[in-house]
Amino acid sequence: MDTAIINTKLITLQGHGLGIIDDGAVAFSHGKISFVGKTSSLDKGEVENIIDGRDHVTMPGLVNAHTHTGLTILRGGAQDVPEIEWMNRALGPIARHLKEKDLVLGAKLGVIEGLRSGITTFGEYTTNIEELIREVYQPFHVRVAATETINEVISDKTKIGPKDVYELDPIKGNISLGKTEKLHREYADTKLVEILYGPQALDMVSPETLDKVKESASKLKAKIHMHVAQGERERLQVKGRYGKGATTVKILDELGMIDDDLIAVHCHDTTENEKRSLVEKGACMVGCPSSISMIDGIVPPVWEFLSLGGTVGLGTDQAPGPGTHNMFREMRTIALLTKTKYRDPTVLPPWQTLRLGSLEGAKVLGLDDTIGTLEEGKSADVITVNLSRPNMTPSVDFPFHNYVANLVYSTTGFEVDNVIIEGKFIIRDGNFVQVDERKVVEEVQDRAVTLFKDATDDWEDSESHLVNVFRKGLL
Repeated sequence: MDTAIINTKLITLQGHGLGIIDDGAVAFSHGKISFVGKTSSLDKGEVENIIDGRDHVTMPGLVNAHTHTGLTILRGGAQDVPEIEWMNRALGPIARHLKEKDLVLGAKLGVIEGLRSGITTFGEYTTNIEELIREVYQPFHVRVAATETINEVISDKTKIGPKDVYELDPIKGNISLGKTEKLHREYADTKLVEILYGPQALDMVSPETLDKVKESASKLKAKIHMHVAQGERERLQVKGRYGKGATTVKILDELGMIDDDLIAVHCHDTTENEKRSLVEKGACMVGCPSSISMIDGIVPPVWEFLSLGGTVGLGTDQAPGPGTHNMFREMRTIALLTKTKYRDPTVLPPWQTLRLGSLEGAKVLGLDDTIGTLEEGKSADVITVNLSRPNMTPSVDFPFHNYVANLVYSTTGFEVDNVIIEGKFIIRDGNFVQVDERKVVEEVQDRAVTLFKDATDDWEDSESHLVNVFRKGLL
């Protein structure tokens, strides 16, 4: 065995609960987990590198099931505005100035932040995603479910009214679809890389292109990663394009898009019957609580989908708006918001929420045969969380494990001090092994100052709510 973590509090996530093992050990060799159990049962003589996990929780790495890390370079640039103008009038005027190198820089920062807080798998969603695979995910040795955005909108949306239907260009969609198919060929047997199909949303892709996406994804047995029913802007667009009674779920159902291939992100603009239909037909759901509460003022329907028997993961979405790529924060946020919404402190308890941030996210992405539990034969994607920090103290094992609640409600994410992906240390004892964190932070800071400055005129011309706040001297 290459490495073993011993004397630790193991959360294996095996079984229906958390699969806790007191005074546990996990060992791995050649990137795979080779032992899970009591420390006393491990033959330490066969282990080359032993880590004392005392005062730590050792658990599977977290899964960020939906994210746009490239936009991290615009952190703090679009929030506290009406949902109807967030994309077009708040984020758009600045985002239009992004260059390819900016998205790479932003992704480096977002991935570094995610790794720092225990994320080992990213459900990345962007245009030209091959650039991020080559420049970020592979050099950093990070697992990615990579989705190339398929979007046919050709209009400058900044000047479009909320009821003006976007003009679509099918040629643009075909180009992106071709990129996805090329990615499947190139990365079919590549470790740590899974390719998904990414029609951005029903209002941004024509039915003809959706048919092609479905056919291609089915042929390659790939998941379709799609924003679904994400708010008023999409609702108005769908009604304008398909008619007064149309909704996203109704149209997707008519197009044959709803089945166990579909990863439906957001879904907060759905009826109870539509949620039930999505679950019954096998679609998975991803909730992004920090993002959607900030942008839409809505609690993602995570609890509703779970109550209907659905498979649900969590994502950080993008940094402009919610702020961070931190799955511990997402777990805490969805737990608190859901308890508040239902006025019921018993919903989404920590033993369920921890699964959402790891194993259930792996199921959503179709990766649960590889990751999501500490189990012999699975990939050694493992993190340790230091329980001796002031905000995590005390931690007790009897009469119950209080640190389970503390992981969800007290963790900032930066108590994570070891991050291992496929048996390789990415962070060891709180320090990156190969990634130059400081250099990336400095590069992003320098570039962002110029980027925001260059976007000033477009941003002010947008007349967004945030611009009016700025003119009052409040920002």
